Amino acid sequence: MEHIRAHIRLITNQDAMEFVEALNSDGSVYKYCLENFDGTYRVEARSLLGVLYFVTEHSNDIYLVNETNPTFIPHKIDKFRV
Repeated sequence: MEHIRAHIRLITNQDAMEFVEALNSDGSVYKYCLENFDGTYRVEARSLLGVLYFVTEHSNDIYLVNETNPTFIPHKIDKFRV
C-alpha cells in the first residue's frame, strides 16, 4: 500500500514528550508508527517509551507513518518536521 511519510526530528526528551502528546491529543483512532529510513525498524508513535527508544537508536532518520490513513499526516506535528 502506498503511503506518505513525514521526516521528523526529535532532539530532546522534551521534544519526544511533546510529539507523543500532540499525536495522542488529535482525537483520532489512527494508528501511527515511526520508522527508520528504509522501514526496517518500527515503533508505535503514540508510545512515549517507544519514541524515546527510537530517538536514541535512529536520531537522524525518523519518519512518521499513518498506518490507518496512509495519506494523512496531522498538522500538530508540523513543528517537528524537517
